[in-house]
Amino acid sequence: MNSFTSINDKPLLDVKNLSCHFDVSKPWLNRVIEGEPQRFLTAVDQVSFSINRGETFALVGESGSGKSTIAKLIVDLIHPSSGEILFDGQSLKNTRGEAFKTLRRRIQMIFQDPFASLNPRWRVGDIIAEPIHAFGLAKSQNDVRRTVEELLDKVGLAGRDRHKYPHEFSGGQRQRIAIARALSAQPDFLVCDEPTSALDVSVQAQILNLMRDLQDEFGLTYLFISHDLSVVKHMADRIGVLYLGSMVENSPSDQLFIQPAHPYTRMLLDAIPDHEMSGRRRKQVTGEIPSPIDPPSGCTFHPRCEFADEKCKQKRPSIHEDQGSLVSCWASEEKRIPTTPKDSQ
Repeated sequence: MNSFTSINDKPLLDVKNLSCHFDVSKPWLNRVIEGEPQRFLTAVDQVSFSINRGETFALVGESGSGKSTIAKLIVDLIHPSSGEILFDGQSLKNTRGEAFKTLRRRIQMIFQDPFASLNPRWRVGDIIAEPIHAFGLAKSQNDVRRTVEELLDKVGLAGRDRHKYPHEFSGGQRQRIAIARALSAQPDFLVCDEPTSALDVSVQAQILNLMRDLQDEFGLTYLFISHDLSVVKHMADRIGVLYLGSMVENSPSDQLFIQPAHPYTRMLLDAIPDHEMSGRRRKQVTGEIPSPIDPPSGCTFHPRCEFADEKCKQKRPSIHEDQGSLVSCWASEEKRIPTTPKDSQ
């Protein structure tokens, strides 16, 4: 098996060897005078995964691991340097015109900060109605108004709220409005870029429950992005772990929490507070994520890994299967990592 892809033959989303590099060089004249080469920041590095219909796939990792960049690549806000994104068998890169407009309608995004993603000068009704107008999804203004009121009701607000402005709502209510706006395009697939990280803990639970209910009602497929493993544990069917732009582990959610295969995944799990007081032995998180402009050689995690050897420092790991998980780690493949005892979880 040579990529982090699903066994399903026809996933709704199929990402193949996706890479994204940003030119962070000084201006050309400065480089000539100072004798400096071009410098590139590697935000995403050969990432592959797939998502089946009705599934929730989560991407987790520290800040700077490339999660939000992948989200923007999938919704075509930025373009990849290489690789391919297939949605329902169609290539985003090769689809343009009316076909791309139809494809783009089926992919919507919920942003991290609802206040920043909502136009403060527009009334809520106009914000939610914008995709309806853009994609021609209603025949009359009465149909638009009725759809907006129905969506507000679906997300736990009132139809009369369409006359208000975003600043008149709380953070959780604004995120509900953002969800209603995404649903107004009648999508099949939602990219959720840390949709609860800016909210209070109690409000987070309400939004997550709402998203699960909407997924069941509308048959939605989610790409759920978060830095909090305790959140994705209750949302995701599968979890992909990113480190410095690369996918290091792709595992069923239950399997990842019971038997993490990659040392970095173990480190992330150790950072979760042990609210259940299980007595599970933990290790302190050490080191910091390296610069994506000058990443380490070989396995990029080796400077922080207690199981690293010379091979890890020199050669990029291959991908192998470990008890249902896909892992990119020499130590895991060579069985140099002791098995985590399940009774200590």
